[in-house]
Amino acid sequence: MKSTKAKNYVIAAIIYAAVFAIYNLFVFLIFNNFNNIFWISYGFMTASLAANIIIVLIASKKTDVEAAFFGIPLLYFSGFHVIAEFFMSFVFMLFREHASVKLTVILQAILFLIVVIFGALAVLSRDTAQTISDTVKQNAFNIKSLAVDVRLLEDDCLDAELKAQLHKVSEAIQYSDPMTNDSVSQLDEMIKGKVSELKYLCQSNNKAEAMQACFKLQAYIKERNNKLLISK
Repeated sequence: MKSTKAKNYVIAAIIYAAVFAIYNLFVFLIFNNFNNIFWISYGFMTASLAANIIIVLIASKKTDVEAAFFGIPLLYFSGFHVIAEFFMSFVFMLFREHASVKLTVILQAILFLIVVIFGALAVLSRDTAQTISDTVKQNAFNIKSLAVDVRLLEDDCLDAELKAQLHKVSEAIQYSDPMTNDSVSQLDEMIKGKVSELKYLCQSNNKAEAMQACFKLQAYIKERNNKLLISK
């Protein structure tokens, strides 16, 4: 895995080096009389390529959520920016004898700031969404674990009435909302504690209290789902 990743970085470095070399060959063969306008435009184009490299490295981070801004993937947005900067810098280089330094700096700085700001917002949105996704996965795993615990109690139970209630509890837990927030954090702990209590009661063959624990669990889960529904 590491060797493949390193190989991909080497290939990417070669591609960027080739693109930069071709760009230099292009502008230095076409233009001469390198005034301030030329060097400002050349600097912004170089900065644009550098920003694109950084964005590619950030966007290539393994996540379940793609970095995007208004639905446009960050890599595409960055690529569009490089193309736009190339044409803008080329136009300023072409009319370098007539363009003003102030206009050259302002327009290209705005274009560069757009990709920096939008890129930062896209990465921030992705990381936030990834955090939410990881939280949902962890909660889903916790709920699934509780459902498995109750299902094992159901499999071992010999009493038909209690077995039926254990089945209801396991299904209620399994199909409960995997999301969580502060409004149900206390209920989450109560459900975990009640499942632990239910294990002890079943192992102790205390049917009456085990049945009560099943009813309590179903009530807790219903209340939890209702609170989450209201908070959405």
